[in-house]
Amino acid sequence: MTTVSDSGKYRLPAEWEKQEAVWFAWPTRAALWEGKLDLVQDQLAQLYALAAGFQRVCVLCPKEAQSGLRKRLAGAGVELFDYSCDDVWCRDFGPLFMINETASELHISDWRFNAWGEKYAPWSQDDGAASWIGLELRLAVSKEKQVLEGGAIECNGAGVLLTTEAVLLNPNRGGLREKAAVEERLSAGLGISQVLWLGQGLASDDTDGHIDNLARFYREDAILYAAAPGKAHPDYAALADNERRIQNFTTVDGRPYQMKALPLPAPIYEKGEMLAASYLNYLVLNGAVLVPTYGQPDLEGEVLRIIGECYPGREIMGFDCLEIIREGGALHCLSQNQAALV
Repeated sequence: MTTVSDSGKYRLPAEWEKQEAVWFAWPTRAALWEGKLDLVQDQLAQLYALAAGFQRVCVLCPKEAQSGLRKRLAGAGVELFDYSCDDVWCRDFGPLFMINETASELHISDWRFNAWGEKYAPWSQDDGAASWIGLELRLAVSKEKQVLEGGAIECNGAGVLLTTEAVLLNPNRGGLREKAAVEERLSAGLGISQVLWLGQGLASDDTDGHIDNLARFYREDAILYAAAPGKAHPDYAALADNERRIQNFTTVDGRPYQMKALPLPAPIYEKGEMLAASYLNYLVLNGAVLVPTYGQPDLEGEVLRIIGECYPGREIMGFDCLEIIREGGALHCLSQNQAALV
């Protein structure tokens, strides 16, 4: 844990704060989904319609694909924007919406995106999406030189950020290797005053270890985290180490964080390899939390109960992600939240 100087008149809001919209990207590249594009499109249209029952939903979708999406939406109130993305993981390449102290003005922080260390070409359209949205919404955009994915960071809305060494110090992100330098950049670009570092992520995570599979703030002073499974599990050592680190974190006024553990799903395999499935990859909306499920009802009843304790007053809803997880992500990865103005 390291503290850096506060900066800027904008802050990165917490996801439980009031939202104006949630953004998604519509999949169009059949090769990415190995014969299951139609099924995944049906599921994502259901997700958009479900989210639209709680707030404004905006989807990046090229004009030639919009009629097909509208048919699937069956009249659900979803706004479509004519932009073609390379992939669907809007959390990682979408804009980071920042808000000023009076909640009267939005600003977009646009960091470089290189497909998690140049793993999956092409990515130029994804890299350009944040600035394009800024132009579309007529918002000021600050462009950063460093690579940063939205799924790699978790903020409590009060200047404290959770992240992992496995991602932000990784040389495949093409930049800074020292914690102090990374923290300086986060302070300058996102108004962060304190960075809390976890170590490694899930062993099977193509992102190298995004925080949104590992730990989430659910209050300014409370962290929900992935519980270490049995010692034979490939993620045991990393998750046990992360738990020890969280136990040693303190808030800006010196108190320990409230901690609540959330189990991992039983392992899910694709072509003999374990997938990076996590119930932490949930999506917070106005009045609801949508939680990824993986066909494990006995465990998932307990998972929904625990998340419900963290977000009282919101509807807690499971959403089937068994097909979506085969491409490496779930609900949080698919989405990017836009803060509301007063």
